[in-house]
Amino acid sequence: MPKKRMQSYEMIPERFKERYFTFYQELYNDEHSVLDLKTKELIAIAASLASGCHGCFKGHVIKAARNGATREEVGEAIAVAIAINGAAIVDRTDIANFDFDLVKRLWESNGKVEEDETLEELAGTPEHA
Repeated sequence: MPKKRMQSYEMIPERFKERYFTFYQELYNDEHSVLDLKTKELIAIAASLASGCHGCFKGHVIKAARNGATREEVGEAIAVAIAINGAAIVDRTDIANFDFDLVKRLWESNGKVEEDETLEELAGTPEHA
């Protein structure tokens, strides 16, 4: 007898699933929405990529196409996700550099670090610590 495959949401208690599905239904309720469904699905495509949800991405691409999104619109939504994720990496490196003044210190020392100097000593203490 084949083993039953786990279903999506199977591990989530019913009361939480109900709240989630109620929220989701309200989100996609045409009567209360200020965004059209195609726009919501294009946003959802970018959000799915940013959050790393493969199943979400697949489902939202299908829904976007069903709601009239063109290949170019889907591609642009994907490009937005790429740009935002790229900017997030730059932001994180800027924060690290600001906190530790790391790049300046490495450049001033020509990238040399004393053998007994620890990474913590080189990085210093971040201002927000």
